[in-house]
Amino acid sequence: MLATAATHKDRQLIRTLRDQLVATNRTWTIIMRLPLGRVTMKPYLIRSLVALCLIVCGIRPSAAQGVAPDVQESLHAIELNDGYQIRVVAHEPQIADPVSAKLDWRGRLWVVEMPDYPLGPVDGGLPKGRIKILEDLDRDGRFEISHVFAEGLDFATGVQPYRDGAIVTLAGRIDFIRDRDGDNRGDEVTTWFRGFASENQQLRANHPTLGPDGRIYVANGLRGGQVEAVDPRFSPREHPLDLRDHDFAFDPEVGWWGLVPGHSQFGLSIDDFGRRIGCSNRNPAMASLLGTDAIERDPFLVARDAVLDVAASAENSQVFPRAEAWTTSNLHSGQFTAACGVYAPGWSEQENEWMLVCEPTGYLVQRQMIRRDGSAWSASRLADTNEFVASSNTWFRPVDLTSGPGNSILVVDMARAVIEHPEFMPPELRSRADQRWGDELGRIWQVAPSGTWPSQASLDSVEQGIQWLRSESPWMRQMASQFLLESNAEFRDPLETAVLDDTFPPTGRARALWLLKLKQWLTDEHLHRLFSDKDARLRALVAEMSADCPDCFEKLVGLCGDTDPLVRRSAAAAIGRGSDRLDERAQALVRAASIDGNDRWVERVVASADLELVEPMARNITEQESISSSLLGHLIARLAMSSPAAANDVLSQMIQRSGWQTPLDDDAIELLEAWLRGMQRGSHSVPEALDHSSTSGTESLTTAFQLATDSSRDVSLSPSARARCLNLTLAAGIIPTAMRDLFAEDSPPEVRAAVLAPLLRTENEWMRNYLREHLAGMSISLRRVALVACESNVDDIAWLLDQIAEGVIPKTLIDPEMGQRLRKNPVASLAMKADKLFQADPNRANVLAEYASSAKELGDPRLGRELFVEHCSACHQIDGVGTNVGPDISDSRTKTADALLVAVLDPNAAIDASFVQYQVLTSDGRILDGLLIDETAAFITLQQKGGARLTIARSEMEQMQSPGVSLMPEGFERTLDTKAMSHLLSFLKNWRYLKASIPGASSP
Repeated sequence: MLATAATHKDRQLIRTLRDQLVATNRTWTIIMRLPLGRVTMKPYLIRSLVALCLIVCGIRPSAAQGVAPDVQESLHAIELNDGYQIRVVAHEPQIADPVSAKLDWRGRLWVVEMPDYPLGPVDGGLPKGRIKILEDLDRDGRFEISHVFAEGLDFATGVQPYRDGAIVTLAGRIDFIRDRDGDNRGDEVTTWFRGFASENQQLRANHPTLGPDGRIYVANGLRGGQVEAVDPRFSPREHPLDLRDHDFAFDPEVGWWGLVPGHSQFGLSIDDFGRRIGCSNRNPAMASLLGTDAIERDPFLVARDAVLDVAASAENSQVFPRAEAWTTSNLHSGQFTAACGVYAPGWSEQENEWMLVCEPTGYLVQRQMIRRDGSAWSASRLADTNEFVASSNTWFRPVDLTSGPGNSILVVDMARAVIEHPEFMPPELRSRADQRWGDELGRIWQVAPSGTWPSQASLDSVEQGIQWLRSESPWMRQMASQFLLESNAEFRDPLETAVLDDTFPPTGRARALWLLKLKQWLTDEHLHRLFSDKDARLRALVAEMSADCPDCFEKLVGLCGDTDPLVRRSAAAAIGRGSDRLDERAQALVRAASIDGNDRWVERVVASADLELVEPMARNITEQESISSSLLGHLIARLAMSSPAAANDVLSQMIQRSGWQTPLDDDAIELLEAWLRGMQRGSHSVPEALDHSSTSGTESLTTAFQLATDSSRDVSLSPSARARCLNLTLAAGIIPTAMRDLFAEDSPPEVRAAVLAPLLRTENEWMRNYLREHLAGMSISLRRVALVACESNVDDIAWLLDQIAEGVIPKTLIDPEMGQRLRKNPVASLAMKADKLFQADPNRANVLAEYASSAKELGDPRLGRELFVEHCSACHQIDGVGTNVGPDISDSRTKTADALLVAVLDPNAAIDASFVQYQVLTSDGRILDGLLIDETAAFITLQQKGGARLTIARSEMEQMQSPGVSLMPEGFERTLDTKAMSHLLSFLKNWRYLKASIPGASSP
């Protein structure tokens, strides 16, 4: 091993030298002709030769950083938590650039290789992606034999061994590659699905993973796609599935395929009970806790509402590298910035469960302890600063984790100098020479508890499979599930015995229960026996499986009162689907949500029940002693949208029972806001809805809105509560008296903002005069409210444009986005007038040339901060100021001032697909724009400037289009002159150095 490793390092040194010589146009005949496969020089001679040649070439020795440490050096650089050991089980030249791996029930290791990373095939050649099968024939823990199962793959991202082949995710599709003759080489390729987004190699569908329910789950990759089934084994659909904000799943046995909640980037982990956890770069662990059906039937939920951050994410996370870690964003230093390969299959240690997640930019794998938090989970890192696996070697790049024999884990290490895609790099770094360093390297490490290494094993009988279900090893339980699922043998009796034996481990019983269901051997008797099992996870699983069991209804109702919230959540999900016995279902659901302080995930499941259950649940809640205003509000909103009269009656019943008074409390305000939200979503006129209530309902609601009016003037309330009451009053068509008093200079900003638009409508001339004199001096937030109010009325738009044309109101107060909207106004005369005022120079090159000096001599970052707050904070956030709607611009350490200038003045030069603008033309002539974050058959949801979500009914839309431009508009040159631009660029480059708390910071 040492001799081989030393020879490999020698070859690495020579390759690096050769590349450097070529780069400097030197011709070194002897070096260029060295046969790399037959180098026999002593290492110290080679190193001397390298150093000498580098000096002659004028290259500093640090340029030889492209030389990777060999396997033994890498091993010695790794530090583990106490009680664990590590060894290498596979490495180069046997494997290269591994990105994922899975160990099958035969003991073979399937490895996905991505040698084309990150730039694609060299010189536009054919793809070189591969899947290899490694075998450890002598069972010594080292995989000494490899077979190329498939090659020529375009950025393969994951593999799931299945029956006589493997399911593979790769560019834009999912293939099944079959090995008909058993020679460990695929000989038949069938595409099962296509349409997955493939614009970026790091953001593609990945990690096909077999769950205990027999479904293959696939991580979204973040970019989604329009997915359609190609193979006839899968059920036909009329339209492709939009994968936005969802993960994907399919059942190759029965032909089902569809969306599942989740937002996984690279990595997926499923435990014995079906709990599914994914991750994304800044989110190390995210659990999917609601069903897709809940999102589809509840118009007030979007797909992201089904996902919980199990672990601390983004700036709340912590990692402790042993070597200096470079991240694209300096703000991400010491945090998760490239979390991937999350692993949480139910690996326990004493009373705690734990999970692992990779952070390749920090050269480490972190361990967190998972504990149940009500009906969900939370994970936390141990307090010390030692990571589970950490290396001082900056070539250690763990990107994936998979189960190994016994209680071991296999760590997939790409072993590269750079692990960042050029798309995410500043333009000036995209041609870095080191992006290919490590193309031929790759390691698979095995980590296990100290002591004897677990022996490699394979499954060869049903009896052994049943025994493996008992194992403490997650891998053995996973393999037992798959082996038994794929087996055609008769093994019903031992499965039934396992399920009903309470001495059998719950993890194994759960998998046995899944297998009974998959084999269609599950009976009502099995379910009934487990409804009272002592393990809450099993009771929850049985509740999930009993949704379609008519004889299980009474048991499910009983579980809605279970002492464990996990069980109640599962039972509520089952009871919440059905149109019979509505009163019994409603009572059970309300009971499930009312126990133990209203678990928010149980509450969310209850709130998203079938529409027929909403009214009986809402009425039931109003009769309870303890009421959850958030749950009742959600139900009232849904009811108001579909049945205003019923919503009015429920709300009036609550008003009469509670005896509302001035000032209204937060619960009362929340319920009125929910009622209003539902009315607006259902396009119901609020005044007409009040008039069409029952007599008592009209009286109660009218009184409630009058109380809101009175509360808006009550100075004992917080300013935000007063503003909320004002908005309720105005939405109900009630015009408060003496609104000018509410708009007085000494009024709280929130109250002034709430009353500004109504004043512009009712006292137009007075408010116009006020704006003419004071608009430039208003706070930024109040000015935005004023401009939006003007933009909502044709006459006010005309007045505003005239004031700007006359120079009364400065043109620079109109941001480029608003200027674009005004130029596209449906009224031709207004659009023409706005076009003359706000038309951007179509030649961006001229604009950039004019502003080039702004990037050459940077101005005052403190003045730049003020400009950022005024012009950029509605869509971007820096140092806690602003809103993250657009891309993260908080770190510009590696960006040149010239690159920042291009980003500001030519935002369409390179648009991230996640931040493309969508525009909606409504039937009443409004133009609305923002990021499209959700859409259903009835509604779309845009996230707008400032972070607000706007939901629009399709019935109110004339047209929706994406003009293919960035959410950030062109035209900042009209707002900022060259000097102001230099201040802004200086702030973007140097803002962090204004903070005295940053060690070593110096003033710019």
